[in-house]
Amino acid sequence: MKNKMFLRCLTAVFLATLGVMFLYSGAFAQAKPIVLGLPSSFFQPLVKSGRLAVELAIDEINGTGGVFVKDEKVKRPLKLVTADTRCGEPGTPVHAALMAVDKMIADEKPDALIIAPFRSEAMVATMDLIAKYKMVTIQTIAQTPKLIEVFQGDPAKYKYWFRATTNSTYVGTTAAKSIDSLRKQFGHDKFFTIAQDTLWAKGSADALKGRLEGLGWKMVGLELAPVGTNDFSPILSKARGSGAQILYVVGDMPTLPVCFKQWKSMKIPTMLFLDFAVVTSNKAWTMYGEDLDYVMVMPFPGGTGAPVKALPQSGYFHAKWAAKKLPGMDDPRVVSSAYDGVYILKDAIERAGFVPSKDPDKFVGFLEKTDMMGVSGRIRFDKATHQQIFDGDPKESSIIVAYQWRAGKMVPIFPDIVAEAKVELAPWMK
Repeated sequence: MKNKMFLRCLTAVFLATLGVMFLYSGAFAQAKPIVLGLPSSFFQPLVKSGRLAVELAIDEINGTGGVFVKDEKVKRPLKLVTADTRCGEPGTPVHAALMAVDKMIADEKPDALIIAPFRSEAMVATMDLIAKYKMVTIQTIAQTPKLIEVFQGDPAKYKYWFRATTNSTYVGTTAAKSIDSLRKQFGHDKFFTIAQDTLWAKGSADALKGRLEGLGWKMVGLELAPVGTNDFSPILSKARGSGAQILYVVGDMPTLPVCFKQWKSMKIPTMLFLDFAVVTSNKAWTMYGEDLDYVMVMPFPGGTGAPVKALPQSGYFHAKWAAKKLPGMDDPRVVSSAYDGVYILKDAIERAGFVPSKDPDKFVGFLEKTDMMGVSGRIRFDKATHQQIFDGDPKESSIIVAYQWRAGKMVPIFPDIVAEAKVELAPWMK
């Protein structure tokens, strides 16, 4: 008799628990999703990987029940909608990208935007759409400092925009500090720059020049390469005759690997610091092999291209990427920013108690108070610029990390606080 009573009680508890689970899963399934809009240029490998990073974060969050919206007393799932702005394709006019963003906002009515247009010129133009629709935007690609100028020109109008990644000034400045380690270590003091002829790349080159000259370096050459350049040998010949000890190359066009190959085959007597996509991921070794040895790279922000021991979230991010068997990143730069961007929104929604579209003006205040750990370190925004703060200590801010290729691995070499080795000269430089 006692055994029968026990079995009946156990069955009742099981059925009750199962009922609660069904009710919960049903409520989750019926809960209105929080819609994230992703309007960007899917022609670009960077955007393709960024989308995967966003989907990875969404899957993780939805796997735990979703985002808790306190005012509604419910967890709501995240849903992603996309629009191809095509602004990363050669010849696409800015107004075409704007039309794609406008249509997405009007048709899909997202609660917030993530990533946003790829090309800086298109992103600058999109700022007025963000203001028009009061669309909270976590922008994670476009790097031009011009966006901060636009924001500061009318903060009340553009307050819905936040850049949750680096900008080209940060990138150029950190590249300069990384390069300056060669002066301290080897006595080098002359540099030559090749910059893609676009806003963000020229911004990085300008920041690099100002910073390095302030540290005692001399720029002995600057060449702007039009998008689509497929022969860099004339420029490299100028670099050879300039007396430079370091060659800095910045851009994102698909033909930039030609520059790298020609630098190698011509044995240009410089160290090479590459600020472009195809050599900033672990996948690059399968393409170039030992030719990458000694090349310095900087897949910004820190931890996005390869894990850094001093950035625990970077190890987690890459482990989750591998566990999901996602394709290798052709361009890892700022991909982790897309991933962190989803968590920034989740964090702000849970602190605010409502979704961004309910009260965008009030929601902005919660985003401004963001303080959380991400892949590249501590994530906070400068209230005066709505720019994510990057500095030298990952416990206080996010950071950018420079690596050097060594025998198939990207080894962190700057800043010193996270470095795992010192820079080594290429053999023909010794």
